[in-house]
Amino acid sequence: MENAGIVALWAVALVRAPQGIRHREQRPLWFAIVMIALAMSMHLDPVTAVLSRLIADAHWIDLSTHLFSIVDAAAVLWFIFGAAGRQRRTAPVFGAALAVMVTLVLLDLGGPAHARNQIAPSRDIASVPDAYWWVFFAFHLTADTTCGIVCWSYGRRPGTPRLLRLGLRLFGTGILLASLLWVLKLFYLQTRSTVFAPLFSPVTGVEAAFMAVGAALPVLARTRDHLRDRRSYRGLDRLWQDLTSTTPDVVLRPGNRLGAAAVPLQLLLYRRVIEIRDAMIVLRNYVPPSTLGVVRTHVAGQGVPEPLVDAHVTACWLAAALHAKRSGQDPQAQTANLAGPGAQDLVEEIGSLLEVASAYRSPAVHAYRASLGGPA
Repeated sequence: MENAGIVALWAVALVRAPQGIRHREQRPLWFAIVMIALAMSMHLDPVTAVLSRLIADAHWIDLSTHLFSIVDAAAVLWFIFGAAGRQRRTAPVFGAALAVMVTLVLLDLGGPAHARNQIAPSRDIASVPDAYWWVFFAFHLTADTTCGIVCWSYGRRPGTPRLLRLGLRLFGTGILLASLLWVLKLFYLQTRSTVFAPLFSPVTGVEAAFMAVGAALPVLARTRDHLRDRRSYRGLDRLWQDLTSTTPDVVLRPGNRLGAAAVPLQLLLYRRVIEIRDAMIVLRNYVPPSTLGVVRTHVAGQGVPEPLVDAHVTACWLAAALHAKRSGQDPQAQTANLAGPGAQDLVEEIGSLLEVASAYRSPAVHAYRASLGGPA
């Protein structure tokens, strides 16, 4: 569980790296994720095996790992303050970290000779004094608890987007689980009971999993939005192809795969919506009032559900307009509002055009198109 949680945390850090590096407002939280993942990884067997080949004395590996974890805890606290828009208090945070690091080194050097900086299962085994662990755990407990509280309080602010609130609460829960880990280690330090030690690894795994899920939510949201835009873009393809092939002047730029690959999907979708709407403005002049009456009668006789009637009427008059333009008929001034009421935003506009595009491919419109003598 611990390995899986840390791997998930690293995966999220890598996925979020482009946005974390590029966007200043996302950088603090991303750095915090990287620091947490790095600190957790220092305790994994493959990492300690590499360190043991580089540093012969395991005692110095333990001490260096602990000192790095103090820097990590201070940096995470500093980053979280910045991500929450609070005053970072650089001097107090890193000043306290430096004081704790000096204290740990002095306690280590002043203790009896020992091979490892680990809590010995028995007090008869030579190790660092208990004060070393009290200082070490107290700093982590204070830093992690503060981080968790800041995340939860920021995640409850009114006006914060729902997904961001949820992500902050999950991330904050993960950090508070780290506080639980330090409490368990303090109990183990006092009792040396074998009950507590087996809990360290699973608590760390759950802690990492919560933080990974919390940090991944914005990525999942972007992925969801991208897939939604991709479906919308493809859903408008047939309608767009037919309209722009007859009214090529509305195309903002000649389409080519190389150029389209360099344009963000959201911009391509926005452009497609504009081109469809512009084509509809051109084509409405090829729809006389008599055709509109025929279209409404046809749709009424097809058993189309009431909410979809307007979309089917629009799809039918577009089919009629395309047929008239391709047949060489002259345009006429059109006063009817064939485009329908204006949308409030882009999402509503896309939804409206998707209904028209779906109706354009429906049997009812195929039947109307066939009655005009055109291809189904």
